[in-house]
Amino acid sequence: MNKIAGETTHFQNITVLLHYIGESNYRIEWTSKMTKGSTNLVKTGKNKYVVMRKWPETKALTNVTANFTSRNAAFAHFIKNVDIIKSSDETINKAKQQCLDYFTQCEHIKPVTKTAFPKPRLQGALGREVIVKHKRNMSDIAKGHLLQLIGNKAEIQVTQRYTLCNPSAKQQFDTTQVYIL
Repeated sequence: MNKIAGETTHFQNITVLLHYIGESNYRIEWTSKMTKGSTNLVKTGKNKYVVMRKWPETKALTNVTANFTSRNAAFAHFIKNVDIIKSSDETINKAKQQCLDYFTQCEHIKPVTKTAFPKPRLQGALGREVIVKHKRNMSDIAKGHLLQLIGNKAEIQVTQRYTLCNPSAKQQFDTTQVYIL
């Protein structure tokens, strides 16, 4: 691996940064000029990965992190939680491909050339206000802001509870229960 202080690639309103940290650790950062938010994939040690979502101060949302021991799970989580607001699918896919190229380079794995990046239903809603519906009767149970997507779950910073009794500020719900306002 080349020991470069960093590499930066711009895709319209998206910036992708690769920064090497020591001999084998690195950070891939996806920043949106539109939202001023960023998502980072950081390798902190052997089989230790952290995905961090940082919100701009103006949003007043809780920054979130997720820890992984699997590089593939960490990368999939990272790609699922990057900002795609006001970007074309072509631009998003080019930026995601650049992230994948950085990832394979840093992990010393064979480059992946034929990719099809799925677009999760709620990815464009990250940071936006959402409503949570009851599983059975579709009545509104809570309102809040979408913080991150975790598998088939959506982590919400709850701002209003209608019939939701759990007092936690952050809660996870099935993505099928979450709708953009």
